[in-house]
Amino acid sequence: MSPIRLSDLAFTLEAVLDDAFGQKAVWVIAETSDIKNYPDRGYCFLTLVEREAGRETVAKLEACIWRRNYHIIKSFEKATGVAFARNIQLLLQVAVSFSPVYGLRLEILQIDSSYTLGNIERERQAVLDALLLDHPELVWLEAGQYITANQLLPRPAVMQRIALITAPGSDGWRDFRHELAQNPYGYDFVVDEYLTQIQGKGAEKAIAGQLDRILNSGRAYEAVVIVRGGGSQLDFGSFDTYQMGHAVAGFPIPILAGIGHERNVSITDLLCHESVKTPTKAAAFLIDHNRSFEESCLLLRDRLSLITRDALLMAREQLDSETERLRFVLHNYFRDRHTELAEKAVTIRHLDPSNILRRGYALLLRNNHIITHRSAVEAGDELQVQLHDGTITVISQ
Repeated sequence: MSPIRLSDLAFTLEAVLDDAFGQKAVWVIAETSDIKNYPDRGYCFLTLVEREAGRETVAKLEACIWRRNYHIIKSFEKATGVAFARNIQLLLQVAVSFSPVYGLRLEILQIDSSYTLGNIERERQAVLDALLLDHPELVWLEAGQYITANQLLPRPAVMQRIALITAPGSDGWRDFRHELAQNPYGYDFVVDEYLTQIQGKGAEKAIAGQLDRILNSGRAYEAVVIVRGGGSQLDFGSFDTYQMGHAVAGFPIPILAGIGHERNVSITDLLCHESVKTPTKAAAFLIDHNRSFEESCLLLRDRLSLITRDALLMAREQLDSETERLRFVLHNYFRDRHTELAEKAVTIRHLDPSNILRRGYALLLRNNHIITHRSAVEAGDELQVQLHDGTITVISQ
């Protein structure tokens, strides 16, 4: 067999591939790897691989995105909220090309965002299903809604001592602290910071580690706040993991999440005590919660003041009524007593011995003692007869 030139082999391969795939685009499912992205130049090189369930590579091809199609990366990220990065399974429309110098390469023409969104949702659902199965005491379904032990924790009347999990020096950290400090009611908050990686690979492990620190700190926190801000809007994978879901669902202190996801609800959002969109809104939630408590206290104060005023008014009216009644009773009492005294005075005047003597009666005395019985007088006794106008001495016989 006569040898052929390498170029002849290369040109033959080019012709065969052009005949099979020339001017044709095909859809392939592949996983991204070894991405070299050059945004400033408008192109990207990467490797597409297919792996078996055991992660063994069964196929690998080089691929690229040229300037004319480079916009599909941003379109994909905007539609899915997922960063165009390695280890993502994608549905791609590709054109097959072969260069005798550069070899076989796939040019990526389109990325099917709906396929990725479906995969993301399936992965999230698989995590939720695993949590339901493994930890039914922490996560369960009621009327199609996920309920967790953290959601059912009683919310303190005032949330003032806060454990804050965030990245050091991040916009989320600054926004949260600024909103608390500038609250219009002058509320004081005690915020202990647990600074850590909050996004990217391994962030869920770092956040779970900070939750363990909080739990073991021995401090009586009213709430744990997890905020994120200032980073990529595409890097939320850590908040959809099994580890984060389990850590949040069973945490014994209410967790407030403000991780800044504008479109989707992460597993962390779904299972925590309360979820808001941004760090600023997380701070506003705490302020509003405490304001509600203050307003309820002010309402109780006003109600107590009104009840006290009404009670005092009623008591005053009752006192006035009783005073008037007592005055009336005393008036009648003294009038009756006065009448009785007047009648008795008349009776006493009638019974006065001097008045009796005026009516013709006399008193018989012996030695200035009144005699009332006949047997008390003997013959020859000297007696005095007291008349109205004088005394007569007589001798008894």
